[in-house]
Amino acid sequence: MRTKIAIACDDVGFETKKELVKYLVERKNAEIVFDPVKTKEEGQNTYTKLADQMSELIQKDFCRLGIYICGTGIGFTCQANKHWGIRAVPVTDTYSARRARLSQNAQIIGLGCRVNGLESMEMVLDAWYDEAFDFQKARKNSLKNLLVAEENDNQLLVKPDYVSWNMGFKNEEE
Repeated sequence: MRTKIAIACDDVGFETKKELVKYLVERKNAEIVFDPVKTKEEGQNTYTKLADQMSELIQKDFCRLGIYICGTGIGFTCQANKHWGIRAVPVTDTYSARRARLSQNAQIIGLGCRVNGLESMEMVLDAWYDEAFDFQKARKNSLKNLLVAEENDNQLLVKPDYVSWNMGFKNEEE
């Protein structure tokens, strides 16, 4: 089964995004289900809108993973984290990328082309993408923290009616 993934960028990350789309399709057998920025100009001043759109697609279970490429990945992930159930992190190294997925079950990563070159970004992407969060093997502390994060989202954010899965806070079999 191919992994459905959303990808977006700003004007700074546009050329890198095109290369990462090829990498995801050709090397990772991913299915790109959201890729709204078709020209460099379309990426200008749109990170908030794109973060909102990508977060909603994940909430609706259209896909479960998202990638954003810009200068640093910071602004986009800040905006995405305003959405109930979304865990988005900017990552620049393989260890942090791997831990984002394995400890936090992060659905979105922000990659910075002003921070890393394409080859480094591919390694970071591999570290995050290749090993999915596993509720059976996860650290007990990670499982507890996900439940606390869900409680916190429930206290601070409004859960939209259209959320159609558990957002990775707990095992789907539960």
